[in-house]
Amino acid sequence: MQSALRSWGCDFARRPSTAMLARYPAWAPDDGALLVIAPHPNDEILGAGGLIRTWSAGGREVRVLSLSDGEAADPGCEGLASVRRGEVREALRKLCPTHVSVTRLGLPDGRIGEHLNRLRNAMLPFCRERLTLIAPYEHGGHPDHEGVGALCVDFARSQNVPIARYTFRDPLRSAAGAAHKTVNPGRWVRFDLSEDARRAKARAIECFRSQIDSMVGEPEGPTYALGHVQRSYEAFIL
Repeated sequence: MQSALRSWGCDFARRPSTAMLARYPAWAPDDGALLVIAPHPNDEILGAGGLIRTWSAGGREVRVLSLSDGEAADPGCEGLASVRRGEVREALRKLCPTHVSVTRLGLPDGRIGEHLNRLRNAMLPFCRERLTLIAPYEHGGHPDHEGVGALCVDFARSQNVPIARYTFRDPLRSAAGAAHKTVNPGRWVRFDLSEDARRAKARAIECFRSQIDSMVGEPEGPTYALGHVQRSYEAFIL
């Protein structure tokens, strides 16, 4: 497991675009709670695990809205939904020194876009207090992420809630791919991670054994997941 983390992570860390992104402006959410939207188990850790750790360790409230159980990752694997639910619970325990509240919606993996009204209704109660919405990037390349991300952007605008979006693809490729889809693709920023946050995120990522084992040797492995271990920051688009 550790060798996979090191080899995949280092491969991604050497990419020039990662060094370029490190020069983007530093950013942090406003004081208040975080509401992290995760279409699949492990999205919250890969996209914003360091931010979640830092916010929780600082005594601020973090809530995760877990939309699906990720069962479509391997349709032939019996009981995968239960396995992935357990993995995310373990990962959050290792990530954070205090409890992180998780609300599970149980939407169908791969077809979340058909149930966006349920997501909107689930987010509404959280807007009664000051918070920042952390959501997937609407041009991230995965249909669940794109549908959820687009809804979250509209929701944040309608509720006057600040939003930051995460992506698992090379961020500069994501930005370039979005340029032809939107007049204003947004502004990329970075959230700097302490050594403590990086170590905690690495421990949390290791909990997703069902996903790591299935991705060893695949060319997209570094860009999708384990390269995040080596970064000294997390990338978001505002």
